[in-house]
Amino acid sequence: MAAISKRFGSGGANLPPGGSGGKPTLADALRDVADDLAALKPTTVAAANAGAAYGAAEQALLNELKAKVNALAAAVLKTTKAP
Repeated sequence: MAAISKRFGSGGANLPPGGSGGKPTLADALRDVADDLAALKPTTVAAANAGAAYGAAEQALLNELKAKVNALAAAVLKTTKAP
């Protein structure tokens, strides 16, 4: 994980390619962010069925939560790290 100070990028520091402008470089910081986002990405919910043991309100809530988690899983990670 890159430690990014409040002065990151000030005066061009950390921005030049090849690490000539300080550590972590902008590329290193972005790659660490991509790793962090990948770790946060939820997986889709394939089956969520409360069944007859629960009432209609609970079943509706479960279906709503399933839909929202699946929407988040599809949209959360747009930043990826190239191999």
